[in-house]
Amino acid sequence: MSNGTSAREANLALVTRMYDCFNRDDMDTIRREIFAPGLIWNLPGHNPVAGTKNGAEEVIQFFMALRRANIRVTLDPAADPATGLDTFGETTVVEVHRGQGEVTVNDASGNPVTMRLNALNCTHYRIENGRIARVQVYISDQHTVDQFFNAVYQLKPIPDRLA
Repeated sequence: MSNGTSAREANLALVTRMYDCFNRDDMDTIRREIFAPGLIWNLPGHNPVAGTKNGAEEVIQFFMALRRANIRVTLDPAADPATGLDTFGETTVVEVHRGQGEVTVNDASGNPVTMRLNALNCTHYRIENGRIARVQVYISDQHTVDQFFNAVYQLKPIPDRLA
């Protein structure tokens, strides 16, 4: 690394930059400068945004779905009081973050219901060649996250889904 920046410091800065870009809705910078071409992103759950995303474009689409659900992400100081991030070796960043959102959706009867998410999660990032290459998210309250995203992104009725 140049200018006396260690690999660990650079990796921490990369993940911090990704969160900053996400919260500013700057997906182009994330796509061009932060994600590795063969990125794999794993998000557990039983909801429409869960699962494995392959490549930057799938993750960007996932990020855009989070933004449409009014999700804001803030790093939690549990890992490091200043940033919420820490390293594990030369190629791994771990962080604790809070994902928060609020949307109004219609229930089965068509009545408006406000859904809120306030989830504390942990994420493991593998950094390769200065880019985020592999991500595993760990959810602290999977049931609540699934409820939120299943309400926000309701599946089409069976005939339309199977068509």
